[in-house]
This record gives sequence, structure tokens and C-alpha cells, in this order.
Amino acid sequence: MRTSSVALLSLILVAGPTALGQDAPVPTQVDVESRPTRVTAYRGRAWVERTIRKDMSPGVYQLVFTDLPVRWQPASVQAKVSGGAKVVGIDTATRQVSTPPSNLEALAETVKAAERAVQSAADALAVRDASIAFIRTMMTKASEDDRDKAGTAGLSIDDVQSQLKFFSAEMATLLAARQTEAEALEDRNRELEIAKSELSKAGGSTRTQRDATVELAVTSAGEIEVTLGYLVSNANWSPRYDVRGDLDAGTVVVDYGASIVQRTGEDWNDVTLVLSTAQPAQSANPPTINPVYVDVYVPPPPPPPVGRRSRGPASPAPEMALADSAVAGASGYYASDAQVSGGGSSVTFTLPRRVTVETNSESAQRTRIADFQAEVDFTFVAMPVLTEQVYLRGRFMNSSDYQLLAGEAGIFMGGDYVGPTVLGAAAPGSKIELYFGADPAIEATRNMLTKNTGETGVFGGWLKTSYQFVLAVSNGTSRDIKLELWDRRPISRSDEIEVSVSNLTRALSTNASYVADDLPKGLMRWDLTVPAQSTGDRVFKISYDLDIERKEGVDMTPLPD
Repeated sequence: MRTSSVALLSLILVAGPTALGQDAPVPTQVDVESRPTRVTAYRGRAWVERTIRKDMSPGVYQLVFTDLPVRWQPASVQAKVSGGAKVVGIDTATRQVSTPPSNLEALAETVKAAERAVQSAADALAVRDASIAFIRTMMTKASEDDRDKAGTAGLSIDDVQSQLKFFSAEMATLLAARQTEAEALEDRNRELEIAKSELSKAGGSTRTQRDATVELAVTSAGEIEVTLGYLVSNANWSPRYDVRGDLDAGTVVVDYGASIVQRTGEDWNDVTLVLSTAQPAQSANPPTINPVYVDVYVPPPPPPPVGRRSRGPASPAPEMALADSAVAGASGYYASDAQVSGGGSSVTFTLPRRVTVETNSESAQRTRIADFQAEVDFTFVAMPVLTEQVYLRGRFMNSSDYQLLAGEAGIFMGGDYVGPTVLGAAAPGSKIELYFGADPAIEATRNMLTKNTGETGVFGGWLKTSYQFVLAVSNGTSRDIKLELWDRRPISRSDEIEVSVSNLTRALSTNASYVADDLPKGLMRWDLTVPAQSTGDRVFKISYDLDIERKEGVDMTPLPD
């Protein structure tokens, strides 16, 4: 991408009063070494910044940032500069780079040596062939001389036999030597083929090089700071909490942390890390609302006969445009909590210390954001109709300046780990409710003492089943406990069935939200204080009677145990 007006202005500033007809200065290319210095992590993506500083003199430069990660998004690349310089343009490139093997020279020398050995063997064979040819010429010459002397006194049989013996022995020696030298030439050719094959197979390595080139017009000498930013995928963070309750002190401490994982293809070594709740993968625009029309209904045409195909235009697939954005925050001090800033629909946390997160790690890395302490309302909750265990509930305010995102939490009571849970999203000042597990020293039971069925009504015609229930709470701790005790009664949905509760030994709760929301559903709640050491004969008890009346002949749905 290019910004022509900025480029022209910058070049004029650099060149001074130069005639417009003259050639523009040729940019000086500079390869820069860079690494991620600041990362803003989103859900699923991250904005990465690389900042460099260089002393530069006036002129036009192309700064080449190399080794960008495999998961980068070239369309998102941006650059900014401080000092006496302007950004003229930004280019991105992806290319294949080949690296020769480390033993390339040795392999090439082996090929050359094999070629020399082949030539030497071929020369030796050629000399041997020339010797054989010479002997054959001599044999022909001697044969012709003997033929001319045939039938005369000049022909000596002994000389002919001597020549024949010499030529035969010499030819046998030469042919045997040629066979050996021919085999040697085949061996040298085979060695040459192997050497060439090894050289061709070595070939080096090829990798994908991703570069971004930032073109600058420097107007005054001095130090220039350039920041290259780009969006990467396969990066994510999620909140992680440790909640530590203190029942005696009536307080809770919430450690707010983050679990970070990234597989972007580059390590984040010693970077300033910003955690953002923004979602750059989502569209920045709302959906479009379209008009709806009504018209006289026209029945569709009948379907085509079986066996015939109806052809029509294919429906286009819907498409969604994705808009990318980046959010940054301010850095803090190492010993302080994360700085929080927010605007619009996002919140950012800038960690006060530098962080290292390796790419393609098998496990997520945890880092601390902040912690806060709050007063907590501890109440035990018992539901003996479901379980004999009694659970400790804590309600407190988010007294921090931080937006707590929904995430996993580890629950601790004192120094003991209770178990995992999920903390819901909570804005500053909002209420939080968490459970801190079951106390083994406290239990609640529900027992049905009696059950009787008989006729009722002045003239009969109705059946009445009466139950008597006892709820018992055993508190084996050394402290009085605040307890919510829950039970339930059936709710009738028929005029032919009536349900009533009577003889409660303790009144139900008068809590406004309970009376409005839960009591109409048949849920029964008592707000109690159970004394310490309420065990054995001193166990805390509540009883009530439940009556269910129905007309004779009416089959009622079964009640749960």
C-alpha cells in the first residue's frame, strides 16, 4: 500500500529545492533485527508490536522486518514512527528461501574427483585399445610378408611359428588388461553417478520467509523509533481465579489471573503483555434490518412429475465480513497490579511486568493480574430432601476496579483446596455468589414419621393422605452457624387435588425475594441459627404436617421420594 501525497511531501522535504523533473532518490534498503516487544492478547487472536530504534540521517529508507510468524495476517500490518521521519508506505511479502546444505562443497568436490577418476580410467582404456590396434596391425603386416614369401626359399616355418607365438601371447596379455581396465571404467562411472545423486538429493532446505517493508522519509538526523504492528491468529487467554475464604474473619481474597496459550509461530520473549476483552474477529457493524412485505398468497406450482428434474439458479451462500481492530493499554510497574482501562465494549489489563510465552507450548501459562479482599456473608445451605451434606455459601461484592470475566476458579477454605467451580462475570461493585464446599461436621436429614390415608369430607367422596416430616440439623462445630434450610411441598395443578401444610414448629422465612419468587413454587425455606455442638439428643429439629386431598377415583401423579 502507498500514500502518494505523503510520499511526495516527504521526498520534497528530504531533497530540498529540487526540480520536480529530476529523478526521485533511490531508497536505501536496511534489514533490521526485531522481535515482539508488546502483545495485546484477545480471545483467539493477538496484536503484536515490534519496536526498533536506529540513528538515521536524512534520506529515504526501506526498513525490512523479517521472520514474521506463520499465523500473521498481512492485511492488518501497520507502522508508526516517532522522530523526524514519515511513513511513506508499507509492503508485505511471502517468499520461498532456499538454504544450501552444510556439506555442499564436500559433495561437489566428490563429484569432481569422481569425474577425474572416470577420465583417467577412460584414458587408460584408450591407451590399451591403441596397443591392441598396433599389435593387430603388426600381425597383419607379418601375415602379408609371409604370404609373399610362400613357395620360396625365403619363407621360414620356424620364423612364422615364432611370430605367431609372440603375437598370440602379446594379444592375450593386452586383452586381459583391457578387460580389467574396462571394468575399472564401469566402476568409476558408477561412483560418479552415486556422487551426482547425493549432490542432487542434498538440495538444501526451503522455508517460507515472511517480510514487511516499511518505507520511511527521514527529514532530520537523529534517533528514529519505528513500530510495526500486525494481527496473528491462534492466540488466546482466559481468566483463572483462586478464591480463598476465611470463615473466622468473614473475608475472602480473590486472586485474579490469566491462562495464556499461543501457537502463532513466534515466541513472545520478555514482552509487555496486555489482556483485552475486545473481539477483533467480530464485525464492528450491527446487522442490517431488512423490510418485510405481505401480499396475496399464491399457492406454489405443483411439484414436477417423478423422474423429472427441476433446474433453477443456485442460492448464493451468505457471507460475513470480518473487521480487525487492535486495542492497547498503558504499562505499569512490576510490583503493582495490572492497570485497567476501558472504553465502549472492551476492557484491557496491562500487566506490570514483562512476560515470556513460548509458541506451540503443550500447556497454558498462568500469570497474575491482581487480587482484592472483600467482606463476605457466609451462610450454610442445607437441602436434606436432596442430600445430607451442608454447603457453605459466600456472598460478597467485587470491590476491585476490575471487570471479572466468566472463568474457572479454584476454591480454597483456609489453607485447604476445596475444588473447582466457575465464577460468573462480575462488574466492579456487583454481587458475587460462590460455594466453598460441604462441611463434614454439619449434616441435615429429612425423615417421614407417619403416613395415613382415609376418607374425608362431610359426605365423603374425597381421599386424604397425611404426612408428618421432621428435618434435623446436626452441627458438630464449635461455632454457631447461620443456616438456610430448604424443603419442598407439592403444588397442585388441578381443582380435584388440594395440598396444605400445617403445624410448622418454626415459621418460614420472610425474606422478600424468597416470598416473591420461591414460596409460590412450593419451596420451603427457614432462616436459622443452629447452636454449636447441636448433636445427638441436642440435634436441631423442625417438623410439619403435609395433607394431600383428592376426589375419589382421581389418580394422582406420583410424588418423588
